[in-house]
Amino acid sequence: MKPWDLWNEIYNAQYTVSGDGVDWTVKVYDDEKTVRLLFQGSNDSHDWKNNFNFPVRPYKKQQNTLWIASGWAKAYTSCNDIIMQKFIETADEYYIKKKYSVEICGYSYGGALALLAAEDFYFRTQKKAAVITFGAPKPLFGKKTFNYVKSCVTSAMQYAHVNDIIPRLVPFYGYRVLNKIKIGDKFCVFKLFNVNKYHLSYGDPSLYV
Repeated sequence: MKPWDLWNEIYNAQYTVSGDGVDWTVKVYDDEKTVRLLFQGSNDSHDWKNNFNFPVRPYKKQQNTLWIASGWAKAYTSCNDIIMQKFIETADEYYIKKKYSVEICGYSYGGALALLAAEDFYFRTQKKAAVITFGAPKPLFGKKTFNYVKSCVTSAMQYAHVNDIIPRLVPFYGYRVLNKIKIGDKFCVFKLFNVNKYHLSYGDPSLYV
């Protein structure tokens, strides 16, 4: 699926809402032989409150302690068992028996959750998924956390329009995504404030040329 088509798929999908207002769904694409876990972007004031909950918190996984921005860690851990149960059941059915690929995708707020889900999927199954996000903020803090989460995925493509302000969150040193791919025209600081235009632009095929 082309990136712009995938963004439209994420943006227009029907979602289950679980835990702390997390919108997610698992879909099987037989034409592509792919199973995808999708996360929707921010759609209410509570999601935005989580977006701006920047301080990091320890996110413990046995011998590993990851450092994650609090808002996204709180949201994901409020329903990760429910999400992973469905995703792992579906992935096992198609990944093992039919050799389908596995992807975890998200837009905006959902892009931050996609990174946490990819690590969680690997932690629970020892299988790696690809990550694809659009306009995602930076949930990971520190080099150690970055390196560990990077080791949990097969690949990461995290598209960020140069004039979209959301991928610049968290605006402090040390916060990261895995692999930011810049798209769009020349950067202009004044365009950062036109959130409705640039944060919703990822369905435009011309951006990916």
